[in-house]
Amino acid sequence: MKPRVFPTLRFLGSFLALACAAGLAAWILGLRAAQAWPFLLGAAGAAGLHSGIRKRSRFSADYVVPSMAFLLLSGFFCLFSFRIIPMRLKDFVLSYWVAIPIVSIVLLVLGAGLSRRSRAVKAREGEDKKGFSPGKLKKG
Repeated sequence: MKPRVFPTLRFLGSFLALACAAGLAAWILGLRAAQAWPFLLGAAGAAGLHSGIRKRSRFSADYVVPSMAFLLLSGFFCLFSFRIIPMRLKDFVLSYWVAIPIVSIVLLVLGAGLSRRSRAVKAREGEDKKGFSPGKLKKG
């Protein structure tokens, strides 16, 4: 097998286990599928984090960002699914459609600023992505 197949199988295995656990929890709590579907998003996010950490042995943006997005969306949709927010999602989007792009742009700018700041700190330390430091050069 190619090495790329193993992380995919690791994701599918952990997703299947978490999805079954979420389904069992929903059944025990007496939730219908129309209410419990956000649990599957959470299972996908948790499985993505597990698979990525096992693959790289560290946190990396290429799997943490999508996994966290799934987890946050799961939590957001649970608010509507369990009627914590008393309106439907459609009504919420129609009521607050102006705020959604503004909040998205603010979060994008904050994320870009934090990313640029961390790169500047690494540049001040004198190391690039591969661990190269200008002080390691031999003169002569």
